[in-house]
Amino acid sequence: MKKSTTPETPAEGLEIRRVPISQVEPWEKNPRNIRTADMERLKKQILKLGVYKPLVCYPDGDKYIVLGGNMRIRALKTLGLKDVDISVVHPKDEAAKIEYALSDNDRAGFYEEDKLAELVFPHAQEIELGEFHVDLASSVDLSKFVERYTPDMTPSRQSSGDNEETYHFDIVFESKDLCSEFLALVKAVKAKFPDVTIGRALTEIIDEALK
Repeated sequence: MKKSTTPETPAEGLEIRRVPISQVEPWEKNPRNIRTADMERLKKQILKLGVYKPLVCYPDGDKYIVLGGNMRIRALKTLGLKDVDISVVHPKDEAAKIEYALSDNDRAGFYEEDKLAELVFPHAQEIELGEFHVDLASSVDLSKFVERYTPDMTPSRQSSGDNEETYHFDIVFESKDLCSEFLALVKAVKAKFPDVTIGRALTEIIDEALK
């Protein structure tokens, strides 16, 4: 008799719970957002296909904060669900929370266009194609994304009151969206490092990210 390779117990650290949805809250630092039309698509998918994967959450008092599935929890609450399945994680610090959030949304793969077309075409009349969006482009390395915001700093001849050399820099954005993203990043950095200048805090974070 062939021995089953299916594990009899969950992987170490895996903890799935069904909890009242009133105990589950979106992560206030979540950098992702969703357009109204896409939220409606998401709700339609949930109504048709059901809830087939848990949210990734960490406990915070009597609440659970969502690190993976912030759009889904918004949709689920709008749809009036009473309970929800969550995968409970225990991040040790803010950096770990960010890693969980990034990992949950990591675009590790991509669709091969010809194979996707071959798969879908025979069923094109059965599937509401307009209700699904797919990723055809390659993913972007986060370090390269952060590098786009690295300031080009040049020393000036001015001095501060304590005779330290000061710096100035100009940032040119390719689009309004990039400018908005940068302002959100500056706001987050200032909240994390309230006692230092934005330039110093950004430089330290970017240097660490690019190592």
